[in-house]
Amino acid sequence: MDTRIILGSSKEKITKQLSQFLSDSGYNVVGTTTDGYDLLRRIHTLYPDICLLDFNIKGLNGHQISETLVLERICPVIALLHTTEVHYFINLSQESIFTPLVKPLNKQMLIHTIDMLVKTSKSIIKLEKEVTHLKKSNSNQVIINKAKKLLIENMNLTEEQAHRRIQKQSMDKGISKVKIAEAIIFMYEK
Repeated sequence: MDTRIILGSSKEKITKQLSQFLSDSGYNVVGTTTDGYDLLRRIHTLYPDICLLDFNIKGLNGHQISETLVLERICPVIALLHTTEVHYFINLSQESIFTPLVKPLNKQMLIHTIDMLVKTSKSIIKLEKEVTHLKKSNSNQVIINKAKKLLIENMNLTEEQAHRRIQKQSMDKGISKVKIAEAIIFMYEK
């Protein structure tokens, strides 16, 4: 496995035990710390695949760190909690890149949760990129259609002729059809 994990807990003993267990299970533990501010700094530097943290950590607590990571969508988070701490995380429980696990930990459940959260996170990132690409494509098509409409109205062209004109200018000048369309819109909407 090439899953990169960073660990944060106020107890050094816990980070050492978790680090050893995760390393033995085939994960790459890229860092451990007992300080919340240091954990955020390292996450912003290392960009791990997942962050595993305790609620009790010096500086920033696990809830504050989890909210930051989820808001910035840097990496998925698994919060290791006692039953008395779960209520702090109610607002995060609906987030797809956050999972609370109640102590004591079941090692198989931890491994399963890490694998599922990383896999889900990668799928979500891929889908978000596709949505962004589709929105951009749609936006570009709206601009091109507006330019074609202006050419049809002002030059008495058919839609096909307007499309070919934009396409030819794009090829002749070596710039995108959207840039040509924007120039046409600018020219006719003065």
